[in-house]
Amino acid sequence: MTLSDVAIRRPVFTAMMSVTLVVLGLLGLRRLGTDLYPDVSMPFVTVTTTYPGASPGDVEENVTRPIEDAVSSIAGIDKVFSSSREDVSLVFIEFELSVPLGEAVQNVRDKVGIAQGELPLGARAPVIAQYDVAAQPVLVFSAASGQDPVALREKLDDQVRPRLEQLEGVAAVRIVGGAEPEVSVDLFRDRLRAVGLDPDAVFRRIQGEHLDLPGGKFPAGDGEVGIRVRGEFRDVDALRRMPVTAAQDGSLVRLAEVALVRKGAKEPKTLVRTDGVDAVAVEVVKQAGANSAAVANEVKRLLPELQAELGFRAQVLVDQSVIIEANAHEVWVAIFFGGAMAVLIILLFLLDVRGTVISALALPTSVVGTLFVMYWMGFSLNQLTLLGLSLAIGLLIDDAVVVRESITRRLEAGEPPPVAASRGTQEIALAVMATTFTLVAVFVPVAFMQGITGQFFRQFGLTITVAVLISLFVAFTLDPMLSARFVRAHVPGQERREHPVARRIRAAFDANDRVYARTLDWVLRHRALTFAAAALLFLASLVVAPLLGSEFAPKEDRNQLIVNLEYPPGTSLATASRRSATLEERVRALPGVTAVYATIGYQEDPRQVRWRVNLVDKNARPDGVETYKAWIRGVLAADERLATRAVSDPPMLEGIGDFPPVLMHVTGRDFARLREEAERLVAAMREIPALTDIQLKDSPGKPELQVEVDREEAARLGVPAGAVALQVRLATQGEVAGKLREGRRESEIRVRLAGDDRESRGALDGMWISTPRGPVALAQLARLERSTSPAVIEHQRRERSISVWAQIAPGYDLGGAVQALRAKVGARPLPAGYAYIWDGMQKEQAESQANMGMALLIAVVFIFIVLASQFESFVHPFTIMLSLPLAIVGAVLGLGIAGQTVNLGSLIGIILLMGLVTKNAILLVDGALQHLREGDDPETAVRRSGPRRLRPILMTSGAMILGMLPTALGKGMGSEFRAPMAIAVIGGVITSTMLTLWVVPVVFVWVEKLRRRGRRGPRAVADAPEPPAARDRAAGGA
Repeated sequence: MTLSDVAIRRPVFTAMMSVTLVVLGLLGLRRLGTDLYPDVSMPFVTVTTTYPGASPGDVEENVTRPIEDAVSSIAGIDKVFSSSREDVSLVFIEFELSVPLGEAVQNVRDKVGIAQGELPLGARAPVIAQYDVAAQPVLVFSAASGQDPVALREKLDDQVRPRLEQLEGVAAVRIVGGAEPEVSVDLFRDRLRAVGLDPDAVFRRIQGEHLDLPGGKFPAGDGEVGIRVRGEFRDVDALRRMPVTAAQDGSLVRLAEVALVRKGAKEPKTLVRTDGVDAVAVEVVKQAGANSAAVANEVKRLLPELQAELGFRAQVLVDQSVIIEANAHEVWVAIFFGGAMAVLIILLFLLDVRGTVISALALPTSVVGTLFVMYWMGFSLNQLTLLGLSLAIGLLIDDAVVVRESITRRLEAGEPPPVAASRGTQEIALAVMATTFTLVAVFVPVAFMQGITGQFFRQFGLTITVAVLISLFVAFTLDPMLSARFVRAHVPGQERREHPVARRIRAAFDANDRVYARTLDWVLRHRALTFAAAALLFLASLVVAPLLGSEFAPKEDRNQLIVNLEYPPGTSLATASRRSATLEERVRALPGVTAVYATIGYQEDPRQVRWRVNLVDKNARPDGVETYKAWIRGVLAADERLATRAVSDPPMLEGIGDFPPVLMHVTGRDFARLREEAERLVAAMREIPALTDIQLKDSPGKPELQVEVDREEAARLGVPAGAVALQVRLATQGEVAGKLREGRRESEIRVRLAGDDRESRGALDGMWISTPRGPVALAQLARLERSTSPAVIEHQRRERSISVWAQIAPGYDLGGAVQALRAKVGARPLPAGYAYIWDGMQKEQAESQANMGMALLIAVVFIFIVLASQFESFVHPFTIMLSLPLAIVGAVLGLGIAGQTVNLGSLIGIILLMGLVTKNAILLVDGALQHLREGDDPETAVRRSGPRRLRPILMTSGAMILGMLPTALGKGMGSEFRAPMAIAVIGGVITSTMLTLWVVPVVFVWVEKLRRRGRRGPRAVADAPEPPAARDRAAGGA
């Protein structure tokens, strides 16, 4: 007894199974998280080491290189790169995706622990952390008020941050910009000298006095009493009154007599401005696996309350929930309208409302049932899973349509509904299972691709796989059960009662069948010509495909642009802020710009500025983002003082892909030669029209004053060179002697010389250095020389590197630009010891295309395995798979007409085609094989099979095309990403359907005739009548 027979005989049980599937799906829908993209994990570890007072060169040689040497021997490392800045070394270790993150962190910790003994005296312990891609803000808002900047920052730190972190799903809240409190102790050099002190002595005195320490304990009765020595200063006045030494007359000299002690603010490293107003940015980071849209919405619900209570104005700058909800809305609309159009095409072919409703039930049952499995597998409702559901709309109804058409044909022949439902399902079971399993064979490799692309598309592939398997189950249970119960058979000889329109439609279909039969007869008589024409079309598509251009992912209009500015070395934070403000004002004046969110001192580099330029909704403005990019570039061109500038789209996934389309590193040892080669690379890039916003990411010529210590003189005075450096840094930059706690407020106590005593070369010459023989002038111990040095020293693969970035100019594609650049670079090789490293989006594109190619190859192999297993033949799977190249013709044509490129979306669409187009060929070949078993010759078999399977082929193809049409034509949020997939599928289905109907029969006849000629004696198994046992096995899935 087959599955369909069980369903027919137990209708209540079958109905309850379907109801259970729907109920579980609705429960899953309520619990599914909503996100923009699937969570992507990367085994990425950072090592941060602070070396106070060290130059970038010292940090590189003494800290960065030992750590790089240590970690590079760890197994499973994909890439090591580093950045050495003043005081700080950052080493980034990227592991292969197969390495567990916990194991990666532990391995790095072990190696760094060994290398720590090689680090110089004064370097602090390295901090090892794992980089969490998911730890990106889902919402950013600015806070501004007329209050003191320190008070505003304190309010956000002390009151807003805790309230936000209590919200469900919030992992962390980051405060950017504003002013942090600080107690400054500005020492007067002449007053210190008068009382025989130096800055180092005062600093150590404050450190020694500002302490709360346990003093032990003593017994008291049956217990004991603890002793605590309280030395911490309770307020600034207490600090001012601190004695620092005794005068000659015995009186105490207090700190206030030799220094200006006051409350103030730290020198900011980063400034934030929104729409020209100084502000503080608050970034809300969600927990891993949390619902991004729900977290952002909860924060927005709390904001008005916080503003009213605390008296600040908030402006939302980045809101992932808007993008997520707009994307989800667009996809659900596409699913609804795609499903409705697919149902209409079925109604048009069946001309039977009941039959159409029965087939249409496969859609909600399969979609809702898939939602439960998605929840069970830990997926979220994101752009990829929803896209999978929208593309599956045409697939989910296919199995039910084929089964329904087979049952309908038997009903029209007069069979009773239960018999027609059973036999009709069994007749088509093998073909239906084959078509479904070929789709599974296509998407399983997609779900398990390597690299970031594989992680990105895993949920997509598995969602479609689950959906089509559920639709197969529904087609073999619910469809035959309802057909047996609610559809009436047609009485042969009785005139059909139909509406005149339905009668005309049916007559048109009958005429179409006759036309197809005549054309099929013609192509069977001109087989060579037919095959040659199809082959010519395929070869033409291969010639045209490279002309489409290629890119990593389609460019999306998210109503936002990213602008990166860089000013020359030595530019102060205040200067960069002032210059940026002028440009911001001009950009805000552009029509359609709603906000400019500027971060000055981006990544704590005072000369770097980053803007987020928010635009009105793309459907509410006449100009696209490329126009705005051109306008903003025009504004930036007016500032000749800018060293580099770049205008780009926001990254597809925050935290991943936040790099330019073209990124190259030039590596080698000598900085002068490195820069020379990098400048030649920039010159080569400027000759390529496809590249724009070309940037040389280097930090040359930062002015500095080098203090060359006279080691012999220092030795005579008994002071090491390191001690001189520490005292110079204390006097100029200052050191933190402790923290002053006043209630909940903590302020660092920074000790240094007063401004006039440290902010000129003359002041430094007159600086006094403490030695065992007494204070001496710095000029006596060292020579001061003006020089320049890199502000940042970067490494790639443990070699010094300089990076060159570029964007793609409007009207060009990434693939073509990279091809032109490779030709330029290849014409002049680098000298020995120097190399180019290709990075950026072009690297991701190459890797993704390689992964897609491998997935496509595996999919084709799996399709053959499924077909060979289903048909018990090694020959006819090749007949069916001949339809695969026929689909490429339409995919290339569709992408070309729509102006699309070859990208992630279109490649996934082409892979999807590999499973789709075999469906039509399977129906044709399966029908022809059935007729062969009945004793027909090959030509007669295909002549009978073609017209008989024409309608189910046209129905399934029509349902697929119309089901994907809303996705292909969508103009809402995220439509740029989804459209290429649907366009490739629609184009491929159209041409493969048209060509399969004629080419596959031709090849089938050739193959069968060759088989017959190659065999003498018994006929082939395919030619013999099918034994009953085999027939039962074939229908067993039904």
